[in-house]
Amino acid sequence: MDEMIRKKFYIWRLANFLRSHSMQMCVGELAEHLNRNSFLTSYGEEYKGGRGTFKLVQQTWKFVNNELGLGDEAKNIAEAYPSEDGTFAYDK
Repeated sequence: MDEMIRKKFYIWRLANFLRSHSMQMCVGELAEHLNRNSFLTSYGEEYKGGRGTFKLVQQTWKFVNNELGLGDEAKNIAEAYPSEDGTFAYDK
């Protein structure tokens, strides 16, 4: 499986788990989680919880919503990963 698709599926499944338990993980925590589980950026670097991690959440949302047509699943992604201040990191 392509590494980017693998990351998207991982983030998607994690979002579904989080939302099924009424939980969230801020984008900074998501970056730490990705690093701990050996996911790297396309440059081979660890995630830092900044723009690249936000973009990955956005790309995952677009993949699930636009390419797969799964709006409810995409909503879980948008709601699972808020910014540090509690606002959604990515929303449609």
